Amino acid sequence: MNEYQETYEKEISLVELMFYCLKKWRWIVAAMLAVAVAAGCYKYMSTVKGNQLRQEQALLEKENEDEDETADRDAEGLIKNPNVEYYEKLIANSEKEIERQETYMKDSVIMKLDPYHLPRGTVSFYLNIADEQAANALENLITAYGNYVGDGRLAEELFGIDEDISKAEIQYLLSFSCDGQDNYRSTSTTNFQAAQGGGVLEVQVAMPEQVIFEIGVVASSEDVCTEYLSQIEKAVTAYGNQLQSEIAEHELELLAAVQSEKTDMSIRKYQSDILSSYTTELGNLQSSRTALETVLEEEGETITVEEEIVLANPVSAGVKFAIVGLVLGAFLMAFLLILIYLMSGRLQSTETFREEFGMQLLGEVKAPAEKKKFFGFIDTWLYHLEEGAYANISRDEQMRIAAASLKGAAAQKEGLKKIMLTGTIAKEDVAEFCGCLKEHMQDTVFSDYRQIVFDAAALEELDGYDAVVFLEKKGVSYSKLIKKERELASGRDILVLGTVAV
Repeated sequence: MNEYQETYEKEISLVELMFYCLKKWRWIVAAMLAVAVAAGCYKYMSTVKGNQLRQEQALLEKENEDEDETADRDAEGLIKNPNVEYYEKLIANSEKEIERQETYMKDSVIMKLDPYHLPRGTVSFYLNIADEQAANALENLITAYGNYVGDGRLAEELFGIDEDISKAEIQYLLSFSCDGQDNYRSTSTTNFQAAQGGGVLEVQVAMPEQVIFEIGVVASSEDVCTEYLSQIEKAVTAYGNQLQSEIAEHELELLAAVQSEKTDMSIRKYQSDILSSYTTELGNLQSSRTALETVLEEEGETITVEEEIVLANPVSAGVKFAIVGLVLGAFLMAFLLILIYLMSGRLQSTETFREEFGMQLLGEVKAPAEKKKFFGFIDTWLYHLEEGAYANISRDEQMRIAAASLKGAAAQKEGLKKIMLTGTIAKEDVAEFCGCLKEHMQDTVFSDYRQIVFDAAALEELDGYDAVVFLEKKGVSYSKLIKKERELASGRDILVLGTVAV
C-alpha cells in the first residue's frame, strides 16, 4: 500500500467561491459586454434580414395573386360587379376619413380642452364717431371690425403664440360682439327696404354714434390667454388706425382686458359632435365591409382579407437581446470561474491547509500590494468585505506577524541556525516577504529563495540546512506541487517548519 495515500476529503467554502468570482469582476463585466454586443448585433441583423424576407415574400405573393386574377378574368371574360367597385370605393373613402378624424382628435388643441374650466379673455373697446358722419360710418366700422375678427385676419396675428394650435382652431376660439343700445344720441337713420306684396316698405331706425364692442378668446392655459389679450389689443389698435382713412375718422379706446375661467358648452358640444361623427364613420365602415362580403358571397367569390405586413423593430429587438446577453454573459463567466476554481488544482483556500497538506500554516499575507488598477476601489471594497476587521491591518504589518510566527516556530526547535526558503512560485512574488523575514530574524541564516521542485541543485543544497519553510501564493501555487515539495523535504529528513502564504 502506498504510504502517502491520503483519505482527506477536500471541502469547498461557498463563501470563498463567491468572493473568488467577485474578485474577477473585470472578467465578468467584459464577458457581459461581449455577449451583450454579440447578441444585440445578431438579433439586429437577423431582424433586418427577416423583415426584408417578409416584404419580398409578400410582394411576390401579391404579384402572383394579381397574375392569377387577371388570367381568370381574361379566360372567363368576366366583368367586375359594379356593386363591388362601389363598396370598395366607399370603404376606401371611409378609411381615409377615419384616419383624418383620428389625426385631428389626436393633434387638435380644441379636443384637449376642458370645457368646464376654460381660460377665457375678453378685450372691450369703446368706439365713438363724430355726429356729422354717424349716418352710415358707424355701421361700416362695426362691420369692418367684425369682419377683421371673423375672416381670420386677427387669427393670423395670434398664430404662433401657442405652437400646438392651428389658425383654423384659433379662428374658432375667437368671438365678436357689439352692444350700442345704451348710447343713442343721434337722430341719423338707416333705410331698409323689404318687398311686401306689390309695394316697397321703407323703415327708419335710429343708429347710435358710439358703441362698445368686445372680442373674446379661449386659450389652452392662462399664460397663453394673457399673451392673446396683449396681441389682440395691439392688432385691433393697428387695424383701427388703418380704418381712419379707409372708412371714417373715429375714436377707439381700450376699456378693459379681462381674463376669467368659464364653462363653454359650445366647445363641449363641438367635441361631442366630433366623437359622434367618428363613431358614426366607424359604423359606416363596418356596414360597408359587411355589405361587400355579402355581395362577394352571392357571386361565389372567395373573400380575401389583405393582411398588413407587421415588421419587427430591429433596434428594439437588438436591445432586448443585448439585455439578455448581459445576464447570460454574467452566468457564463461565473460558470467558467467556478470550473477554474474547482479544476485548476491551484491553492484557493487556506482554511483547511493543515488537513490537506499535513503541515502548519505559519502565516498569511492577505493585503493586496499597492498597485493602481482601473476601478481599484472596488477591489479594496471586496477585500474589506471578505476579511472584515483583519483588512485594517497593513500589508507590512501582516508580513511582520507572519515573520514573528515563523520565529516562534523556530524557537521551539533547538539548534535551528540555517533555514531554507523554498516554494513553487516566482521569486519576485516572495522577494518582499524574504526581505522582511531576514530583517526580522537577524540571528537566523536564511537561504535565497529556491525552488526545489524545479531545481536539482537546490534540492541537493537542502541537505545543508536545518529546516525548510515553504512560501506559497493563493491562486498561483499548485496543490500538487506543494505536496511534492513536502515529500521531497520529508524524504531527506529535513524539518518542515510550515508554510507562509504570501
